[in-house]
Amino acid sequence: MIDRHQVGARALEHIRHLSVDIGPRGAGTEGERRGAEYAADRMKEWSQGVQIEPYRAYTTLTWPWGLVGLLLAASGALIWLSPLVASILATANLPIYYFVASGRRDIGVIFPKRASRNVVGKVPARGPGATPGSDGEAGRDREGGRAGLRRVVFLAHVDTTRASLLYAPKALKNLRMTHIFNMVSVLALFALSLTGLWAEGLLASPADAAARATAGYVLLGDRIVASVFGLIAAYGLGVLAHRELLMPHVHGANDNASGVGLALAVSEYFAGHPLETTEVWCVVTGSEETGYPAGAGRFVAAHLKELQDADILVLDNLGAGDLRYLRAEGIILPMRMDAGLMALARKVAERHPDWKVRDSVCNLGYTDATPALAAGLRALALWAEGPDGLLVNYHWPTDTFENIDARTVEQAAAFVLEIVEAIDRGEDRIRA
Repeated sequence: MIDRHQVGARALEHIRHLSVDIGPRGAGTEGERRGAEYAADRMKEWSQGVQIEPYRAYTTLTWPWGLVGLLLAASGALIWLSPLVASILATANLPIYYFVASGRRDIGVIFPKRASRNVVGKVPARGPGATPGSDGEAGRDREGGRAGLRRVVFLAHVDTTRASLLYAPKALKNLRMTHIFNMVSVLALFALSLTGLWAEGLLASPADAAARATAGYVLLGDRIVASVFGLIAAYGLGVLAHRELLMPHVHGANDNASGVGLALAVSEYFAGHPLETTEVWCVVTGSEETGYPAGAGRFVAAHLKELQDADILVLDNLGAGDLRYLRAEGIILPMRMDAGLMALARKVAERHPDWKVRDSVCNLGYTDATPALAAGLRALALWAEGPDGLLVNYHWPTDTFENIDARTVEQAAAFVLEIVEAIDRGEDRIRA
């Protein structure tokens, strides 16, 4: 077991092993499997039982985003041949884009899958009366507070992504605008295909010559503008194809060996120094870098009843930069983090002004918090940002152990320890 001052160093050991000794850990690959096995082996040293929960998931974000792009490109091209077919495709793209961009549902049922897994280790509380209720949930007192066992759950994904031209350091600052343009494209092609369908119908009707001439101009304009959106979508498909064919999986020291390393190290510390009435779950997930955090989604679905009164802390990209706690996450219609946990993180941060901790928003994607928030659970995601407000070495080959900042890891370890200890004291609830 380790002492408090050793937690950061132990996390660095895990980060090094995952990113150097194992290396790239793409979803559904041998590297991801080895990363999960490493986490399981470490948990067995201090956890009271380790569960490996297998599932199958698609392995790349190219599948969902490629489908959105394909429907955009097809709508833009087919409007010249059949506005009706174009409108059908554009209409079908609306819910697909909504689910992909908001993270509110996994559409992976239509994509090919590979084996992945979550690893769950548990550290019991030490205090008297710290036993689960008969239904497996944390106990509650009559006023809605907590009695008996409380539960903190760490979520950290072990898989890594492929690099992409979209994530090149000079291009990353424009990624938000790319997402906004995607949304505009989906809505625009839906509107253009419908007006094109109306204009085509008017041209075929016995309307007067002036009305038919107007309809002809409208249809031509719709087709030209739709073609522009379609061509840009086709370019995006080319970028995705380039990513799959020519770009490597990154080593993922920051994203997210840092989160896994911290989850393992902090949990090991609490195994040797148990909390009074709070048990700790350490959950290492797979398949997060796929366009939907599938591992976290499977975990939430499998343990929903046990998580109803848990505090879920997502640890992601905590190896370089200044610490942040997220207020919300999502490309569109972002979901807000739990207000009580945000207030607690702010309170802990105020004790350490030299850490420069503040709140932030994830609007370039989502973390493992998304399935928990969508299920109505209490969750808070923690990460670190560079001076430009972006994740450091995000999804790029420079995400290596050499670029991990030990200072950030040490601060993250101390930050997480203090948050969990405050939860054990009941400080995570907003009082009226």
